[in-house]
Amino acid sequence: MPSAAPAPSPSLPHGPLAHFLAHPDAWWKDLGHHLAHFANQVLPIVVPMAIAALALVATWAVVRVLGRLRPPTGGQLVEVAMPAVVEAKGALAFWRNLHPVLAAKPHLLRPAGHVVFEVEGSGDGIGLRLWVSASISAHAVARAVSSAWPGAQCHVRDAHRPNLAGPLTSCGELRLAAPAWLPLGTDHVVDPLRTVIGALGSWDGDGQGLVQVLVRPAAARSTRMLVRAARSQQTGRPTALVPRLLAAWRSTPARPPTADPMRTADVRHAVHKASDLPAFEVAVRYGLSCSQHGRGARRHLRARAHELTAAFGVYAGRNHLVAQHRSGSRRRLERSVFGRGQVLGLSEVAALAHLPYDEMIPGLAHASAAAVAPPPGVLAGPWRQDSSEWEDDDAYF
Repeated sequence: MPSAAPAPSPSLPHGPLAHFLAHPDAWWKDLGHHLAHFANQVLPIVVPMAIAALALVATWAVVRVLGRLRPPTGGQLVEVAMPAVVEAKGALAFWRNLHPVLAAKPHLLRPAGHVVFEVEGSGDGIGLRLWVSASISAHAVARAVSSAWPGAQCHVRDAHRPNLAGPLTSCGELRLAAPAWLPLGTDHVVDPLRTVIGALGSWDGDGQGLVQVLVRPAAARSTRMLVRAARSQQTGRPTALVPRLLAAWRSTPARPPTADPMRTADVRHAVHKASDLPAFEVAVRYGLSCSQHGRGARRHLRARAHELTAAFGVYAGRNHLVAQHRSGSRRRLERSVFGRGQVLGLSEVAALAHLPYDEMIPGLAHASAAAVAPPPGVLAGPWRQDSSEWEDDDAYF
């Protein structure tokens, strides 16, 4: 009887996993050798490229920051004379039409263009004008003014720095006291500029008061911030990065927000501001000056500054403006440097910067009667006679 064939020995598995299980120390050593070889081949090429990319990004960031900090050169002034009748909705049409003009693509070495709405009060009266940066057409701004307020007359001339007359000055900036997603008060029964113009007027001697509203289109990230804030108020989820990461890592679900009537009002206000488009970035500044010296003049100027900042309390709503005194305020006021702004909706900008609604304001220049051409049918009618016939008829006299 033949003997049975021996059973074949089981084959051992092959592959990276079997090698790791059989010889773990050798596997880690081989992995280290492979990584070292890869680093020796790749790092001499990747490191210089990464350094060059970082240098380019840093250079681009420095150039952008220097371009924003550099004072605007040139520019033009659009002096506005008041029409006989000012419509309250004209400011909404003006800033809505001006937004595409301001939203032109900025140059790398030049900041985005902006417009400065200025109200100046002095012993000569009240002046209204618009400072337009060099990258924006001043005539386009003048046409926007004439379209929004029919009858207004605009005079375009080269800009000069609004130097505050007198060595004694008091300058500052008005900023939002609450988060930007809370709106200012825009539902006014009377013109909100009435109190501001009243605080600027009635100067004696070389005294002068100036209010600037610097406006430029808001960036897309600013409008997205308003939308995220509205959603956060409704859902109760935080908008900052670190609180969102902590909330995502929690094992227990987040507690639903409790019913709060103030939260409901905040959601309504946040949604209204996020939908009040187009959005703008705005900076409000003021400056006062006088030619007198002494403690009494300084005290009087400080009182006038407090009166002027208090006049902006008419814009108080869910949010309000507070005065901040910073170093270099006079330099930024005179050079019309935008700096750091705050996001406002269309109705808020229209309430801050518009032509006064009041018909009679002492010291405010009004537009003269405009010359109107006769209708075309008057000169081209069938009754028109030839000039030669007129000469023949005149020959009889």
